[in-house]
Amino acid sequence: MKAIHVNWTKPFFEKHRLRGHGFETLKNLNSQVYTQLDYQILYTIVSARQWRINNGPIKLYTDSIGASFYQRFGLLDLYDEIDINFLNNYSKSNIDAAYFWTSGKIKCLAHQSEPFVFLDQDMIIRERLPSWVEEGDLTIAHWEIGRGYYYFDKEKFEKEITHIPWIENYNTDDWSPNTSFLCINNMDLLKQYHTWHKKLVTTNGEHVPEWFWLLTDQGILGHIIRENDYKVNSLSNQVSLSHHNIVNGDQRYKGKAEKWYTPLKPDIKKQVDFEHVWLDKINTQNLAIKRWFKEAVEILDCGKYLQDIRWEKHWRDYHENN
Repeated sequence: MKAIHVNWTKPFFEKHRLRGHGFETLKNLNSQVYTQLDYQILYTIVSARQWRINNGPIKLYTDSIGASFYQRFGLLDLYDEIDINFLNNYSKSNIDAAYFWTSGKIKCLAHQSEPFVFLDQDMIIRERLPSWVEEGDLTIAHWEIGRGYYYFDKEKFEKEITHIPWIENYNTDDWSPNTSFLCINNMDLLKQYHTWHKKLVTTNGEHVPEWFWLLTDQGILGHIIRENDYKVNSLSNQVSLSHHNIVNGDQRYKGKAEKWYTPLKPDIKKQVDFEHVWLDKINTQNLAIKRWFKEAVEILDCGKYLQDIRWEKHWRDYHENN
């Protein structure tokens, strides 16, 4: 099954208006010219290469600016196919890319005409996917339990959202699917997802709270799943908890909320070997970058993509430690 990566650069040029997770990801990039941090390039290399080795072709959706950046490092060779026209055209729309910074991804998903896999560029699949991933209507990375700022109820919604009415039958207590990995087998589901997303993002982002973008991406997909009783698999039996505490030792016995739980009945299916960098990219990039660099060079034969002067320090560290 074909996979796709999406790199939409328009949010980069709106980074001064980004909030929350989007801001945390880009706040250290002060350049006015499009660029990425070293760890972002590395996990993109590892993600694309691991997919091609284990599962097959992968296509990149980006725009002209993203393609030029990737060309500088030879990264376009990682992909079997590249499309720049679709996102070039979407960038001309009036979508508020600062607030709905994942919208380019969802538009690219909706552009597909047959079952496919979507991977965030920080989602790494290190094995051949088992056949059950293509069963049912959809396979996601894992489920999430929302709480804290990103949790909302009807009262909060109707107070803070004015461009659309409350979503009938939406249950804010239900889980949301993490969309870093999607194997979409039911194209009707995809059509509904896109239709709802378009309804939700038809506003200036400054008129909505920061939590709203997550509804336009993950929350509404969970609602569609439940409303239509779609069959959904997940790569992991674990469920992640928003606003968790980092705990260890005997702290777990004192009622501290941890990041991961296993409330799902263990499945006979083997869990897939994957790494989703996710929010950890903010906190662990310096630790992970050495591991990804070594993986890219030794396992994936990707040293040719790491010849730019920006990689000199990483090469020194690699040779000193290996």
